[in-house]
Order: sequence, then structure tokens, then C-alpha cells
Amino acid sequence: MAKISIIIPAFNMANLIGQTLDSVLRNKTDMDIVVVDDASADNTCEIVEQYAAQHANIRLMRSETNTGPGVARNRALATIDSEYCLFHDADDLLVEGAIDTVLALMDNTDIEVAAFRYSVLRQADGVAGDMPPIDKNIWDDVLGDRETAVIELDAAAQFLVTINYPWNKILRTSFVRRTNWRFSAARINEDILPHWAAYMKAGRFLAINTSLSIHRLVPGREQHTNTFDERRLEMFTALKDAEKLFEENPIFRAKYYPIFIVFKAGLLEWANRQIRQDLRAIFREYVSHSYQNFTDEDFDRVYRINPAIALATYRMKHSHR
Repeated sequence: MAKISIIIPAFNMANLIGQTLDSVLRNKTDMDIVVVDDASADNTCEIVEQYAAQHANIRLMRSETNTGPGVARNRALATIDSEYCLFHDADDLLVEGAIDTVLALMDNTDIEVAAFRYSVLRQADGVAGDMPPIDKNIWDDVLGDRETAVIELDAAAQFLVTINYPWNKILRTSFVRRTNWRFSAARINEDILPHWAAYMKAGRFLAINTSLSIHRLVPGREQHTNTFDERRLEMFTALKDAEKLFEENPIFRAKYYPIFIVFKAGLLEWANRQIRQDLRAIFREYVSHSYQNFTDEDFDRVYRINPAIALATYRMKHSHR
């Protein structure tokens, strides 16, 4: 049994998957590296097969049809038996020894989730820079100059509104199985659900104040983040999946749902500015419908945090009645 499984969904990543695998392989830990090809039209599979022929710890899973990264990750997750798991992206890079660093800190503890800082590569031939300000400010405010810290979520709930990336977290597989942790099947924002579930269900996590992953956010490449056609409407499925966490757990709803509503409002405002003009009307209908379970008690709790968002949410809920 491998120590950790690295699950990598890939779709038309022939030009980058080799570099990504090279970065993952720069660890000494016993790894099970699972690439899930999501019906690529290029030679992604061929490249992965070449790596698998040279590295026994790399395996390829193929999807006959394109299902999206969430479904691809869930398929691979069902096949692993390792102690830990990391969900990496096919176009991102791990810092050398990143896995070794995190597991050395998690071993011999009861920590079930670890999160680490990351850098962002914004130009193909550039140098990776800081995280976006929202994430950098939260990490700086909570960690300060500490190299690591065990963070109680109730004392630092602002971590919930860091960008909902899956690839800067390592989880114990036993935690994943016990809590039914998974990705949404939505093709857009499929990582909202696992992000919130990881932090809330764990309740505490290890924060590593070192950049261990490089997120490639290079202009001109098609990424889900930059999708604003009909596919963007699937974000409402992703949000609905995440909101089930609060419907099923009254404690989560009382403690964290107001924070989720503030996060959701920011996400919807951003998407509304970007979505294609001919989709604006239906987008607003989806927005209104997504707030139908927003109660008067929720309003009161959100109002204490952000009165403007509470009032805007109330108006959006009733805008299409």
C-alpha cells in the first residue's frame, strides 16, 4: 500500500502533463500517482503511458466520455487504499519535496487535513509570485511568522473563504471515507463542496506557512475559471451541493452558513460581471432560485456580519416572485 495517492484529472493536457508528473516524482515518499484522462482529444494518454512504463507507481484511468474534473477525481478516489490523498491539477506543479514535507508533519499526529501556501505563475516564462491578495492576507494574518500551526476553525473561520482550491490540501483517506468527502459532479466550481467539507468536518487543520505548489494561471489557456458560456450555469449545482452540508448539519449552519452566504454573494457577483450577455436574464433567475432556502434566521445572522449582503440576498430571493 502506498503512503499517499496523488490524483490528477487531465483533459487535453499533452503540453503540460509531463512537467506536472516530473514535479510530483520529485518526492521520496511511496506514492500512488493516478492520472484520470477525461476523454482527451490530444495525446495526453500516450504521454502518461510513457511515464507509466518508466515508473511503476503511475497508473492511467480513462474516461470514455468527458465528465468533468469532479467526477474524474471521484472515480479515482474510489480505487485508492493509501493513507493519505492529494488532488493535484494536470497543469500545476509541486515544489520539490512538497509531499515529503507535509507527511513528515502529519505522521504521528491525529491531524486529518493539512493545508499549505502556494504560488501563482501568471506568465508562461515568468517567475511564480504570491497568492491572490484574499488568500495571502488570510495566511499572513492567521499564521504571521509561524512556520506551521494547528488551526482551530472556530478561531480562524476566514480560512473558509480562501479560494476553494483542492490542490493545496492533503487529507487522510480514513477521514475521506468516514465523512463521505467528495467532489461535486458539476463541471464548474466542483471544488466548493470538498473545500468547505474538509475544513468544517475536520474542525481543525495543520497550516504549513510555506509555498509547496505552483498554480499555473497563464493568460490565453482555456481554464474552467475563465468559462462564461452556458457551462457557467453549472455553478448553481456546485453551490447547491455545498449548501447540503448546512442543511444536514445544524451546527455548521449556525456557525458557518453566514460566512458561506458572504462567499456565495461574492462569487455570484463576479460571475454576473463576466457571463455572456445573452445569459444574464437566466443567470438572474438561477440566482433568485438559489436563495429560496435562505431563512429569516439566516438573514439575521448574515446581517450581523455584513448588512449590505444580507439585504441584497433578501432582495435576490424575492426578485422573481
